[in-house]
Amino acid sequence: MASLKSKDCGSICQLALFLLAVVAGISIITLGLMMNSKYSPRTQQQPLVIRLNSFSVSDLNVSNSISGANWDAMLLFGNRHSYFEISIESLESFVYYNHQDALSCALVESIHLGPKKQKLVQIKFNASGCGGGEQPFVEERVLKEIKRDGDAGTLHLGLMLNFQVSYRKGPWSWVYWLKAKCTDLNVLFETDPGAGMMIGDEPRACSVPLLK
Repeated sequence: MASLKSKDCGSICQLALFLLAVVAGISIITLGLMMNSKYSPRTQQQPLVIRLNSFSVSDLNVSNSISGANWDAMLLFGNRHSYFEISIESLESFVYYNHQDALSCALVESIHLGPKKQKLVQIKFNASGCGGGEQPFVEERVLKEIKRDGDAGTLHLGLMLNFQVSYRKGPWSWVYWLKAKCTDLNVLFETDPGAGMMIGDEPRACSVPLLK
């Protein structure tokens, strides 16, 4: 009889523990859904702000190629929110001609932004910018167009940034892959035909897509 009572008690205890685990699991899932609904960056204005402060090029020679050119961009990365921490990883940046032809690329180290913080980041595009000494292949047609525009005194360029970004609040984190663009960059060549600087409004706001 005592053995039967012990077995019954054990079964009841196991059932109680199981129900407790189910309730705890449902509570955790519900809390997660509530946190995601309330704090998800998808429901907010894009927390990440990117501005181009300056852009220049030196040693640009299109006689044979442009692989020896040095492009220099100074960008400001800002976190407009008061509770998100932002981390940017695997940032690969490109200089584009006429919005479609990549001229140079560079890899950038990780960037961390606390709430309501900002950071200036200099990106140097050169022969070793992408690692391994590799750079985008530039077609002969594009070289001719760049030479024509350079002789006229102005190049029309753009920047593209591909990166992984995570938004963190306490134990909660949201991760996205984004593609930001800094377009309509006019680089003026005045005295030195191989050196030019961005003209127009500075700093220049770059477009960072909304989160989906």
